[in-house]
Amino acid sequence: MTEQVDFYYDVVSPYSYLAAKQVAELEAETGAKVNWLPIFLGGLFKQVGNSAPLSLESKKRYMFQEDLPRLAGHYQLPYKFPEVFPTNTLKIQRALAALPEEDRAGLSLLLFDLYWGQGQDVGQEAVADPVLGTKIAAQAGEAEAKAALKELTDQAIARGAFGAPTFIWKDQLYFGCDRLHLLKADLLAAKG
Repeated sequence: MTEQVDFYYDVVSPYSYLAAKQVAELEAETGAKVNWLPIFLGGLFKQVGNSAPLSLESKKRYMFQEDLPRLAGHYQLPYKFPEVFPTNTLKIQRALAALPEEDRAGLSLLLFDLYWGQGQDVGQEAVADPVLGTKIAAQAGEAEAKAALKELTDQAIARGAFGAPTFIWKDQLYFGCDRLHLLKADLLAAKG
């Protein structure tokens, strides 16, 4: 039986970007299936009482000037600080939540690339809508998309998530882009 790993993410999260770019390799090396589950990070923070790292100036400076460029270089990924940060990803997260799960990865990766790889503001319709397409962009405003995103965010919270990226395998939580090597080791150990 194929192991299932749930990946809770928001395109606004730079560490979710770095994690998302490692998912294909994780699947290839372990045989696991990663389920892409978009959440609204702002809503999650509000519900659990967490705050964004931006609330502390020294942490913000370290994160954007040192940590993220260093990690992007380590993973050999493009990184450009976005024109607007944080941007409002509610529409694109709703659009992703409304899609069938198997269609989320490709579109999510395109949006991550635009925002964190190229620095474009995906919160702007002029940037996001051409990637989403007319039909998907329109679905983001529908009640079903709103309910789907809320359900996924609530599900993540119920399972112990306090931020993004969060990976959950067999009720074990792995938080951050730099914990995937531990998840990989656990998955490989489970294969025997």
